Parts: sequence; structure tokens; C-alpha cells
Amino acid sequence: MSEIRLLDNILAARIAAGEVIERPQSVVRELVDNAIDAGADEVSVSVIGGGIDSIVVQDNGKGMSKEDLPLALTQYATSKIHSLDDLYQIHTMGFRGEALHSVAAVSRVSIASSYLGGRPWTIRADNGRVFDAVEGGPDQGTIVTVEDLFSEVPARRGFLKRPASEAGLCRSTLVAKAMAFPSVHFSFRQDGILRVDLPKREKLEDRVLDILTLEEGVSRSDFTYLEKSYDDFSLKIVTSLPALRRSDRSRIKIYVNKRPVDEFSLVQAVTHGYGEILPGGAFPYTVLFLEDDSSLVDFNIHPAKREVRIRNKAQVHHEVHSLIHAGLPRQIPTLKAGGEQPGLPGLQAAVSTSWEDPGRSADRLSWALRSPSASYTPHKVEAVNEKPRDTAWLEKAKELFKDRPAKAPQPEPTQHRLEAEATSSVWKDSEVPIRYIGQAFRLFLLCERGDELWLVDQHAAHERLIFNELRQRRDVQPLLTPIEFETEADVDDFLSGNAYIYTQYGIGLTRKADKLWELDSIPHGSEGQEHKLVDFIQKAVGSEEEIEAGLYAIVACHAAIKAGDVIDEHAAKALVEGVFRLEDPSCPHGRTFVIRLKEKDLRLMVGRTN
Repeated sequence: MSEIRLLDNILAARIAAGEVIERPQSVVRELVDNAIDAGADEVSVSVIGGGIDSIVVQDNGKGMSKEDLPLALTQYATSKIHSLDDLYQIHTMGFRGEALHSVAAVSRVSIASSYLGGRPWTIRADNGRVFDAVEGGPDQGTIVTVEDLFSEVPARRGFLKRPASEAGLCRSTLVAKAMAFPSVHFSFRQDGILRVDLPKREKLEDRVLDILTLEEGVSRSDFTYLEKSYDDFSLKIVTSLPALRRSDRSRIKIYVNKRPVDEFSLVQAVTHGYGEILPGGAFPYTVLFLEDDSSLVDFNIHPAKREVRIRNKAQVHHEVHSLIHAGLPRQIPTLKAGGEQPGLPGLQAAVSTSWEDPGRSADRLSWALRSPSASYTPHKVEAVNEKPRDTAWLEKAKELFKDRPAKAPQPEPTQHRLEAEATSSVWKDSEVPIRYIGQAFRLFLLCERGDELWLVDQHAAHERLIFNELRQRRDVQPLLTPIEFETEADVDDFLSGNAYIYTQYGIGLTRKADKLWELDSIPHGSEGQEHKLVDFIQKAVGSEEEIEAGLYAIVACHAAIKAGDVIDEHAAKALVEGVFRLEDPSCPHGRTFVIRLKEKDLRLMVGRTN
């Protein structure tokens, strides 16, 4: 007797539904996708009992005809693709033809619809059993009602959270969908109470900021908007200024062709774009929208469509990093007297973009590439002309100050108010000597120069000086055991024509096969960083300058004095002197590493007015 038998159709449908419908949140996701695909610009979602008892999604889209209603509840029935080729040219949110069939297999469903404002019809299904359509329904669009979810699948229902928690997940799903569709009015009701109301917006950034201020309680002024178009894709990014940060990556959201996805490489590109503008362990609020050529992305991986394959991922990664890195301000903070009450001085950070070109060549300091110890012994090498890494921010700052209207009279100094300061060169007098004071918190080097007190981040400053030196050296360290690694097609093409860029910096690359490369040498001093270098090479498709900066930022960070290291006075003085010979006070990651305090402001902070 055979032990293999065919499953009952309803049982098979419920098993398959488990891949698509995990909880009420999944129902909301699929029904909202269908509403958007129907061309709706009004979508409302209502849940009762966390969506376990009832979910109602109503839209004003084009609707469905009487003939289409039963097909909509049939597995693998869809209007969105017609051939295998269509599967790789997806322009809709849904396409697999599984959602409504899966929902109907594990709940009681009613679909009432009017096709293009014509006669409305309603069809019902009860846990896999579909009934005939009957006349009646809305005058426009579609209303889908889902009741008693998992009532006949108690094992699945037992894994659901409390109704309030499930309702929160449903709300989050709707809000996530709304991010990418500013031209659609979305609303959400929980147990009859309106919880979310997002009116139509003309601009994507306005919709995103509406949601962030609603959900996160942040200020719109804490964000900046970046966008750029490329040959095959475009980027739009709403991201927080460095002053607003979190201790985890959970608020970095990635959208690919309007779908929210889990794509760690792009999350990583965002964090790398900030570099060390943010301190270690801090992350921004960012919403990244990638619109890629549909032939270069594949969502047909999992029914939930949270995963995606991006064929030009390396290039996208690079451009995300570059756009954020170039778009964020990199400024020198100046601490000045502040506060509202006389006699109670305080501190307030004001930004002053005042590191201007002193018109001097910078002497270089050569640093031993070895593990940090209690003593570092630098020595000078030949002078070179060091150009700023990126002067765009400085030129913009100059224009802003030039166009700014005349200032109103300032309060008397005794009021301890924040005074705005126009841009002026920190090199007022290049002959003013530097007096090293000491090390604070095993992190900051303190020095006095004229009427200013400077704090220098020892790790970032040393990293920058090493970086400058490495740009002049080409020492090579062969690997005893070469490292093989695979690449995406676009990186493989880039390396095939540009491997010489790496070779001139001491990195030996050999193509072993299609999309397979080997690393056989590295720059001297970068021992132990082989896998970080490989990780960088697997993603980089930029210019020679960008590759150089990325490579040596990795090496310099490894070799530099660390925060927490104690260094002797001789090495500290040499490090400070090296910093003041630079034109651009930022580390290879782009973070400004100096803070300036003026004597007059320090006096105000302790109540001295003369």
C-alpha cells in the first residue's frame, strides 16, 4: 500500500499560505500593495482586535470586474505578469498571484469592487471555500474585508502577539508603504480610532519628514535631502544631520523601486558615508530610495518580497557612500559662551567653517606603522603642497556668509548670549607659536595658539597624517598565502580595466576566472587588514582618487594612535605641529577632528568680562 498521497486542496492551500501570510501585518502589506497597483490615491486601513478579528482595506482604484473577482482568489492568478520575461521587468508592487488566495485560505474574506465605476460586485470566501459573486458593493474602487484570521489554524494563531502589538505592526507596515508614495493619502484606524492620517504630498522628502516627525518625534530642521541621477538608477536620501543620532541602525530604511527591503550592504553604505562625523556606536536616521532599472533587480526570492538581488549593487553602494559623504557638512565646532540667565554661564556649540587656505605648503610627518605604544617618534620629510580633500563645503559656507544680511546689534557680553561669528582664517598670523599644554582623557591633545585654545582628537589627527604619508609611499608586502574572492559582474568589469589603480598603491590583484580574483600583495603596514581590503575591493568602482582615499583610510585607521593611548610630550608636540601644517582638518573618513575655544568666550563662561 502506497504511503504517499495527494494533499487535500484546502490543506495544501493553508500550507502554502504560511509562506505569505504570517500575521495580520502580512495581510495589510499585501492588500495595500494591491491598492497601490490599482492606481488608488486614497487608501484606508482599519483593524479590530489587532487585525485578528478584522482588517478592512478600502481604496479608490480602478477596481475589479465580476469576471475577475473569482480569479483574484485563485492561486497564481495575476494581471501583472504574462510571461517569464515579465518576471524580470517588474513595475508593480505585487506580481506573484499568491496574496489573495493565501489570505482566503486562512480567514473569511469579502471583496467588494466596482470596475472603473461600473456595476459593483462582491465575492466571499471562507477558509479556502469560494462562493459565487453577488451584486452590490462600493461605487468606486475596492473594499477587502478579512475576518477571523487563522481561526481554523489554531497552531498559527497561538504564535501571534497581543492585539495591541499586532495592531502596532499593522500600523508600521502601512507607514512603511506610505513613505514611498507621497501622492497617495493613507489613513489607519485601530479599533475605530484614527491613529495615522497622511495627506498627499508633492515632494517625497515632505512625506518622509511627515512620518519621521510623527513616529520619531524629531524636528524637520534636523534633516537634509540629497538626490542624484545616474545612468541606470537614481538616489533620493532623507538623512539626519550629525547632531541627531541613534545607538543602533534600526532607523536606516532602504527602499528599492519603492519597496522596503532588508539590504545590509546599503545600510553599510549609509554608515560609511557618514564616516567618523558620527562617533563610534552612533548611527543616523536615514531613508534611502533607490530607483533602479527593473532588469537589474530581482524580487522573486521570497513571497514577502523583503529580499532583493541588485545586479549593480557595488556601483550603487559606492554612489550612496559618495552622495552622503559629499552632501553632509564637515565643519569645525567652536564652543562659545551661551545661556539665557545673567550670572549662569553655559556652553553652546556654534558652527564656524573657518579653516581657510593659509597659502603655505605643509611639512609632512612620518610615523612608524606599528602597534600603538607609550611613545611615538615622528620625523619630518620633504615639504609638499597638500590640497584639501573636498573644498565644496568651504566654498558654500563662504557664499552663505557673504550673502547673509547685516547682523542686528548683539547683547552686552554680561548676558552670556551666543554670538554668531563670521568666517575668518584660523591662520591670522602664521608666526604665532603653538604651546602644547597636555593630554586630556587620553583622547584630546590641548594646545594654546594666540588667544585660542585648541582640542585635537589624537587618533583622527594621527590617522590623517599617516594617510598623507602613505599617499607618497608605495611599499609592498607580499602575502605568503594569496586570498581569493568573488565579485559581482560590475566590479569584475571594473577591475578588468582598472586593476592598475590598485597595483600602484601596493595591492596586487590577479584575475583567476570569471568574477574570481586573487589578492597577493598589500601596502606595507597594513598587515592584518587583508580581509578589510578585500571587502573594500569587492564594492569599489570609483575614481582613482576615491579608491586611494578608501584604501588608505583603512590602513591609516589601523596604524594610528588610538583613543585611550598615553603618548609622551615629544610625540604629542610633533603631532600637534603636524596638524597645524594641514590645510584640511579632517581625517580620511571626513570627520573634522579639532575644536576651537576662544579666550574671550572662556572668560565669559566664568563671569569675567575684561
